[in-house]
Amino acid sequence: MRGIIIEDDPFYIEFLEEFCTKVGIEVIAIYQNSVKAFKELDLINKADVVFLDIHMPSISGFDILKEIKTCQVIISSADDLNAVKAFEYNVADYLQKPFTYERFLKAIKRVQEKLTEFQEKANAKDISYSKQESQLTNTGYIFVNVNKKLIKIELEDINVVESKGDYVLIKCQQLGNLIVYSTLKNIKDKLPENTFLQVHRSYIINLKKIVEIEESTVIIGRDVIPISRSNKSGLIEHLNIIN
Repeated sequence: MRGIIIEDDPFYIEFLEEFCTKVGIEVIAIYQNSVKAFKELDLINKADVVFLDIHMPSISGFDILKEIKTCQVIISSADDLNAVKAFEYNVADYLQKPFTYERFLKAIKRVQEKLTEFQEKANAKDISYSKQESQLTNTGYIFVNVNKKLIKIELEDINVVESKGDYVLIKCQQLGNLIVYSTLKNIKDKLPENTFLQVHRSYIINLKKIVEIEESTVIIGRDVIPISRSNKSGLIEHLNIIN
């Protein structure tokens, strides 16, 4: 865990450093000057936990607290008058000075719980997104916007996808040629990788529609598609070749 101390009292700086060392927190920065801390918020937001003194000269701890977005904050103060206000900012804990090592440990435990909860939510979001992407590419079809109309294309109907500058030409066996305002990458992200392969910077092909492969070209229907040297090995790996 990476920590930052924002505290103007040298005694409590040493105090916090010692406690952090005991629990394995790496202190990556110490600020006795709140103005300097305010100028380096980018670094502060990269920490896991920030130990923040509310009563700082020039710029108060609350002014800094408002700008801390991504890390957990443990407030330290000589009084408890600001505790309610501090928790409005969803801080992890509020340590009233002087505090013991045991009380410090409780605060760290709360930080760890919050970090774990945050990570679990992030993982769940990633899993949900992956499922959505998987469902999208396993439906057997995609929708494309053609002349302000959504056209459904069965994946098995697609022969070739060709980049045309700001547009993409989708060549279909049944629907014919469809011109879509998009990029090759956007279309590629919607197609299943086990069936569709980019063989050239301007072409994606349906592997199931290959009729013949020559030295540097692949034939699909009546189209002769170039194969770039960098993509040829990837194409060979996808083919069921009998030597």
